[in-house]
Amino acid sequence: MNGSKITIEMCYIQLLLFGVQTFRFVTKFLESKPLDLDVTKFLESKPLDLDVTKFLESKPLDLDVTNLCLSTYLIFHSQFTIHNSQFIMTVATKNNNALSKGYQLLQQYRIQSILGDGEFDITYLAQDIELNIEVAIKEYFPQILVVRESGDYVQPKSQPDEKNFAWGLERFIQEGQTLATFAHPNIVRVLRYFKANHTAYIIMEHERGQTLLNFLKNRGTITENFIMTLLPPLLSGLQAIHEAGFLHHDINPKSIYLRDKDHTPILLDFGATRHALGDLFRNCQTVVTNGYAPFEQYQIKGPQGPWTDIYALGAVLYRVVSGKIPVNVLDRINAIKRRKENDPLVPARKASNHKYSKRLLKGIDWALQIAEEDRPQTVSLWATALLPRYHKQLKLIKLPKFSPPSNKQKNWLVLAGVILVIGLNIGYIFYSEQRLTQLQRQQTDKLQQTAAVTLQQSFAKIQQQLENTRQLNLTQQQQLIQLQSEHTRLQQNLNLTHKELEHSQKFIKKAKQPGNIVIDYLQNGGYGPEMVWLPAGQFLMGDIQNDGSRNEQPIHWVSLARFAIGRYEVTFAEYDNFAEATGRKKPADNGWGRGKRPVINVSWYDAIAYAQWLSQQTGQQYRLPTEAEWEYAARAFTKTRYWWGNEMSFNIAHCENCGSEWGKKTAPVGSFTANPFGLHDMAGNVREWTCSKYEEKYDGKEQHCLSRQNSESYRVKRGGSWNNLPKHIRVSSRNGSHPQSRYINVGFRLVKGDL
Repeated sequence: MNGSKITIEMCYIQLLLFGVQTFRFVTKFLESKPLDLDVTKFLESKPLDLDVTKFLESKPLDLDVTNLCLSTYLIFHSQFTIHNSQFIMTVATKNNNALSKGYQLLQQYRIQSILGDGEFDITYLAQDIELNIEVAIKEYFPQILVVRESGDYVQPKSQPDEKNFAWGLERFIQEGQTLATFAHPNIVRVLRYFKANHTAYIIMEHERGQTLLNFLKNRGTITENFIMTLLPPLLSGLQAIHEAGFLHHDINPKSIYLRDKDHTPILLDFGATRHALGDLFRNCQTVVTNGYAPFEQYQIKGPQGPWTDIYALGAVLYRVVSGKIPVNVLDRINAIKRRKENDPLVPARKASNHKYSKRLLKGIDWALQIAEEDRPQTVSLWATALLPRYHKQLKLIKLPKFSPPSNKQKNWLVLAGVILVIGLNIGYIFYSEQRLTQLQRQQTDKLQQTAAVTLQQSFAKIQQQLENTRQLNLTQQQQLIQLQSEHTRLQQNLNLTHKELEHSQKFIKKAKQPGNIVIDYLQNGGYGPEMVWLPAGQFLMGDIQNDGSRNEQPIHWVSLARFAIGRYEVTFAEYDNFAEATGRKKPADNGWGRGKRPVINVSWYDAIAYAQWLSQQTGQQYRLPTEAEWEYAARAFTKTRYWWGNEMSFNIAHCENCGSEWGKKTAPVGSFTANPFGLHDMAGNVREWTCSKYEEKYDGKEQHCLSRQNSESYRVKRGGSWNNLPKHIRVSSRNGSHPQSRYINVGFRLVKGDL
């Protein structure tokens, strides 16, 4: 019995000793780096790190992103509609499509005034007759799709518009349903939503106050203490929106409302419906706010998420600390990608003149990163950086962030697991035989008692370490599966983005086809003149019929590349916008009216100044046409006296004895039929300045702009005017004037492009 007991106990001791030696063997084997593997450095090398900004700089499709949305918009819409959606609770406006004052909706809500109107909706101030309180009512009214017929009902303009209107109506109702679930003090409160008058309405609480935009107008910037009273409630409200699976889509100073009583903020004017309709029409220009929208909102199916709203709120904070609207993200990308320049957006820490804490300014710059993965992915993560003392009070959720693995990482981890298994088996066989033999030679009662206790403890420790290793291996395997899935998803998104960029490039090329009309966006919020692309071509220039003046000789051939020219003569409305923006004196209109009438009483230098300002506002190259470009555009491939023939026709142009109804004054642009190129008033109305020097006979200068703008040489005027006889409005008729002269019958139009 004693011998059997000793033998069993010895075997037990030997088994424990085997475990100790196996653990030491495997440890030393891995420490020796048999394959020179350093996993930590390998992971730090970021083998799959994707930098969207660098990807864009590489010009994979030589794409000019600045024109992407605008070009797409021009293809799908024949007329350009300016978006001005806003929600101002205390300022009334007028809209001919709106419900009339005093109208009772459902016999419960009496319309008092219009608070604001946009391209897709109208917002009213109304009285709830039953509760005797004021409410705000938003009506779904997409102006590009519907009109209001006699009475109160909304009617689609056409059968295709009816389908698109119904699609947007359901999104409007869904927006009302989602907002109605929020009971947050910093999110606009929806009381009710319903369908009526063949459209839908959302009833909201109405509070006295003003938008952050109006609040900043007289202040420029605000203190950091005041910012810290606004940020916690704004972040809390935004987090509540994101937790509900919803995005705001249009955060800007107009969509943040400050209550009069305590200046607490409210998020309003959600852009979900506008965003959905913008995707439907493939038009992102009308659903974003310039300077506050990130790059993904300019894409048809950009990867939007909480980071999208974070960029917009970061842009608002940039405006608050710097007093300036951030540079448009498309202009930023274009500067980096096409012009190889630095990011034109001045960092907040410099733009604010260091008046605010580094923590706040770094948080703003983080939110304004171009690539979405470089921004905070959640409100919680951003709040930790912005509000270290307050973010725990916001009840925000932190989400983990990890990077996708590479195939090499997976191979090394699998190899390490294989080595571990082989080592354990080899160690088990080798050390069990050696240790059992040794213990049989050295067994004593004292050694049995002491070794049993010690080895039991060691074995328990080894078991725990092996269990920890097993659990770690399982965790790594799960992470590998998750990371592989994430890698696959990112690769699919990258492929999809490539296809979308390729598709957009085709649209851009199509937009520059001859006959297409383009309009450039101005930095001050307006739009430039309508421009028409003309094809490249060759034409015979001069007095072909040989019945004009000597200064129209000699007749010669001229070849021109493709260029764009103004569809109309520059109007008072367009020139007045320039004068107001630059503090320039407005020219007189002789009492005939401004608006759409061609601008008059402007010198050659006035026209040059307008073209230079327009170039700065749009980032494009605008100038006066050369004399050759002007006649090419006026002839439109014809060889007759006038573009319509050799004889004057009744009421086809505005001149002396032309049968025009406008008499001895200018006519609004576009009042007469366009020529074959789609250009209006190329004969009559007002003479037009060109950039060419006047010579008594053609000598080649008609194909160039004057190199010295301060030259006193005469400049060429073309086209004839309202007070000229028919022979002076022929396409070849020309004369010259001093560049400082101003006349009641002289204006201009512009071309776009380099010489």
